[in-house]
Formats: sequence, structure tokens, C-alpha cells
Amino acid sequence: MTNNNAPKIEYFESFADEITSKFRRLSNLVKHNTTSGDYHEEILRTVLRNFLSKRFSVKKGFIYSGHEQVSKQIDLMVIDENSPMAYVFQEGDFAIVIPEAVVAVMEIKTVIQKDDFVEALENIFSAKSLMTDSLFPANLMGIVFGYEGVQDDTLGEWFRDPRINKFQNNEVMAPDTVIFFTQSSMLLRGNHLKSGGNQLEEKYYYQLIGGNDEIKPGMNSQALQISMLLQLIVNACRNREISRTGRFSESSFNLTRTDRVAMTNKRFAFVDGISEFNIQQ
Repeated sequence: MTNNNAPKIEYFESFADEITSKFRRLSNLVKHNTTSGDYHEEILRTVLRNFLSKRFSVKKGFIYSGHEQVSKQIDLMVIDENSPMAYVFQEGDFAIVIPEAVVAVMEIKTVIQKDDFVEALENIFSAKSLMTDSLFPANLMGIVFGYEGVQDDTLGEWFRDPRINKFQNNEVMAPDTVIFFTQSSMLLRGNHLKSGGNQLEEKYYYQLIGGNDEIKPGMNSQALQISMLLQLIVNACRNREISRTGRFSESSFNLTRTDRVAMTNKRFAFVDGISEFNIQQ
């Protein structure tokens, strides 16, 4: 169903344009990977801070659930400030927080290679592993954001890397989405998607691109990625509110119109790599 309440794609073009122009400006000035990587993380944190309500803060750091239960360092965390005793430690944009306060985590890579991909998955796994008791790994949105991407066949090889075989049949511990910004494509796990009215298989990541004549090549497709990214984070914030209060939001406002999204016939799975399938209309 078309959601006519969704903002025009130009709204998200402004976010996509902001990210692209700042990334390019930095790459023309600084070639040091560590320095530029830190700044790229800050660009995305700033975009999210400007979009989300003040209830949710955006920081980097660790998730802490005991002396021997600490996540790996996370590039970006969306934190619910309404959570009692959310912080174990905070200083500026750096924080150590309890699992109950974290809504979403993001790993950010400027140039993503196989080892970077594996590391990003491991970092998200370390965060989701701490979601216990009243929380479940599925309640923590996990995102990998790569500014530059790779060819599909190469990505398929990465999904077959033995170091990440543990995610097969345990996809809930893996990222929910993987974004390759400059390639204007994203992978979204099947539990977030339907095709022909049917829920898609959770084991697969499906490749999404901009759809219909409203989506033009280039920036508009990147704007679609931003709208999908923001929608996933907003949904995670809503789901956290529901889990805390038991109340469902009456708002039907969505950021993405489904008729603006097209799915390719390619899908990716851990161990199996890339495959093709028939898209149901």
C-alpha cells in the first residue's frame, strides 16, 4: 500500500547531499584513513542527532553488562535517555551504557574490505549478545554503513568467509541491514520485508534499490537509502517504547513509500553467498 504521508524524496536528498558533500570534501583534504574514518562517523552521528527527538541521544562507545560482559567498541549508538541509569560512564560523545538503554548500533566504514566487513559483523554480534532478560537480540537494530561498496560477486564471497559461519541459522545476531552508500544499494534481512504478500526468509539479505520513475539515478537512490535507514531507526525507537510501556503508538507516519523501493533478484546468505530468486509481484 502506498503511504501518501511519506515526505517527498527531496527531503531525504538534503540528508544524502549533506553526507556526500562532507565525505567528498574531507577526502580531497585528508588521506589518513583513521582521521577521515573518525570524521565520517561524526557526520552520521550529527545527521541522526538532527533528525531524532531529544529523547534519543547519539554517541559512540561500549555496552556494559558486567565486568566480563562488555561489547566491542561501537561507532554509533542510539540511546534512550528515558532509560533509568542508562550511563555507566559518559564524557562528551563517548559513553558506556547498559543494554536496556541502547536502541540501535551502527558500524561505519569509509572503504570496506573483507576484514572490515567481518569486524563490523563481530562488533554488532558483541552488542546483540548482551541483549538478555527482558530484551532480545531482535530488539536491537544493527546496521553496517559502508560509504564505498563492492561488486555483488565479491560481497557474495565475503558472506562465505568461515569467520562468520556462526551467523548461519542465527541471523538475528547479525546486522539487520548493510548499506553501500555510493553504490545506491542496500541489503535488508528478510524479516523486515514482504513480497507478494508473503514474509521473506529471514536467512537471506535482499538487495534493494530505488524504484519507479520518481527515483532517478544517483542522488535520489542514495536519498532512498537514507529514508530507509531513518525508518529502521525510528521503528526501533517505537518498538523500544512499546516494550517499555506496552502501549502502541497511534501514529501512522512512515518515512518510506513502498512504491519507491525495488528489489533485485539477488539475495545473500551466510555460508551460501550470493544467489538469485524469482521475485513475486
